[in-house]
Amino acid sequence: MVIYDSGRHRYLAIDHSNLGMMKRFDIHRQRQIAWWLLIVVMLVYALEMSHQAVLRYDTFKATAFDLGNMDQVIWNTIHGRWFQFTNQATDYYGPPTRLAVHFEPIILPLSLLYLFYADPRILLVFQTLVLVSGALPVFLLTRKYLPQWPILAALMAVAYLLSPALLGLNIFDFHPISLATPLLLYAMLALDHKRYGWFILACILAAMCKEDIPLTIAVLGLILIWKYKLPRLGITLTIGGLVWSFIGFSIISHFYPGAQHNNFWYRYQALGSSPGEAIVNLIIHPWLFFTTFFTLNRLYYLAGLFRSTGFLSLLAPEWLLLALPGLAENLLSTDSLSYSGVYHYNASIIPFIMLSAIYGTRRLISLWQGWRGEKSENITFQSKNSPVEKISTTGEYKEGVSLHFVSGAMKSSAYIRVSPVTAVIKASLSAGKGFLNRLVEWVCRRHIYMRLARIIMVRRSALAQWLIIQWQRFSERMVPLARGISVLRLQWIT
Repeated sequence: MVIYDSGRHRYLAIDHSNLGMMKRFDIHRQRQIAWWLLIVVMLVYALEMSHQAVLRYDTFKATAFDLGNMDQVIWNTIHGRWFQFTNQATDYYGPPTRLAVHFEPIILPLSLLYLFYADPRILLVFQTLVLVSGALPVFLLTRKYLPQWPILAALMAVAYLLSPALLGLNIFDFHPISLATPLLLYAMLALDHKRYGWFILACILAAMCKEDIPLTIAVLGLILIWKYKLPRLGITLTIGGLVWSFIGFSIISHFYPGAQHNNFWYRYQALGSSPGEAIVNLIIHPWLFFTTFFTLNRLYYLAGLFRSTGFLSLLAPEWLLLALPGLAENLLSTDSLSYSGVYHYNASIIPFIMLSAIYGTRRLISLWQGWRGEKSENITFQSKNSPVEKISTTGEYKEGVSLHFVSGAMKSSAYIRVSPVTAVIKASLSAGKGFLNRLVEWVCRRHIYMRLARIIMVRRSALAQWLIIQWQRFSERMVPLARGISVLRLQWIT
């Protein structure tokens, strides 16, 4: 390539290889800046938030039923009196054991902290350090899915650290469930790199933080079946999470005489006096759900969660499914503290807000390149056991993963020795498949059901056609805007 130098009135020859080296140097320099920015932000956050948490304790703002209980439980545990405490608040009158309130076996290894310094301040500082470590998997996941934008990875980590939900989790005393936030992020990072041993370990540690975290892990098992094509690991996680959660909740009501059956059901008594009654009421009176829980405060709560990532999470809603157990727990509560956006109630929600924001940003870039008529680079992710997402240059994305639960299990079982348990599972699947086939045949023989099926198919086709037309119109309107804003400029706007 030849460039004319008007200052010296001469032509300069530039080698294309040099331009390539300069381009690679620029990317390399950006990565260095991103790493240094990440390190500085993590150090500043760790120092400042540790100071703020300790200052809150020193100025008598810490609460007895949260930090005081944890201090007692950890002190007693390290001295051989596992999970014992004496401080009880107005919503709990059970026996003096933490297990009658929450199932948190993570307290056992946590008690080792008091071997170094038996003071609540070490819990506050340790919680801050663990939460700040979650910025690393956010940074690495963003770098992997947006390799051409290194600076954006550091900014995504900043968004994680400065999100109001994380700050509220960090500043409000110490809770073992707060450790689940970075553990779930590390679990997703290990899964993304196919380190299944580390993935399972991170899931187990997260489940040890509180009895409702295994419900999130159970949903994660379904995502493994759907997105990652890992039916065995997914089934194991789903069943294990449900069993673990059931054991955690049942410990409260069965193994400790004098404990209430559910110490926190008062938050959901608007649905019924018990979980079973709540389900019956929702079936008989479905409008109860809408009249009771659709409020502006809850909408503001959701907006506050998504605001921390610029609402980019909404562009990848399938990854928000992992946050459903935590969101349901908060939104269905009549206690306004649950959906206030602070405190420790968002620990299992924050990781998947960030994960969906990363995927949403990736999807936005691909759509933008499509509207500009540019070829998407480094966007298609086609790993064998990972999500496949292709976005065409017209801005239309398609999910390339389908659910092959039964067939995948059958095919994989042909290459291993069949155990009695496997034989029973295969027989059960075959029986269920045969029953479904007979049910479909019976339905097809009924004239009214055939008419209903045709109506549904017609409506479904009409809805799909309408959505395609609306998307095409939206894309046509976005083309002029996208062509006026380059992808590089979009990076700084993002």
